[in-house]
Amino acid sequence: MSKGENALLFGSTLVGAALVALHLSALGLSWPLVLLGALIGADVIGGAVCNMTETTKRWYHRPEHRPRDHLKFIALHVLHIVVVAWAFRGEGFDAIYAFTIGGWLFASAITVLFAPAALRSPLATTLFAVALGLSLYALGPTPGFEWFVPLLFVKLLIGHAVPLRG
Repeated sequence: MSKGENALLFGSTLVGAALVALHLSALGLSWPLVLLGALIGADVIGGAVCNMTETTKRWYHRPEHRPRDHLKFIALHVLHIVVVAWAFRGEGFDAIYAFTIGGWLFASAITVLFAPAALRSPLATTLFAVALGLSLYALGPTPGFEWFVPLLFVKLLIGHAVPLRG
């Protein structure tokens, strides 16, 4: 990665984690939840920036990297959705949220990864818009995590699953 890409990556990771921690703390969450939220924020926010760089896109879309490799990476991030559903969406585990957002992420990733190259970016944007509607309107936002679904989909769908064009 270039110096500029590294600066953006580390800066967005640190600032993102700090802002999430400050916001969750202001909402009155316990320090373990603030720390957990900051860690999720660091990965998702920093990862969204990282996955949009040319260097990262070239790496993940090299010839030997197969669709199943992309899907493994994306599936690992479904754990973030499960943690948010468990720790930040009220009492207990919000299974509807976890299955809806997690299922939509995985279905969207499969759709984008197997779409014709010329359609991947606009398709990812369309599927991202649906995810935004699901998270904000159908399921309702998660207090302190209103940013989570949009940036997770930017990181994984628009950033990770869509290769460089041209």
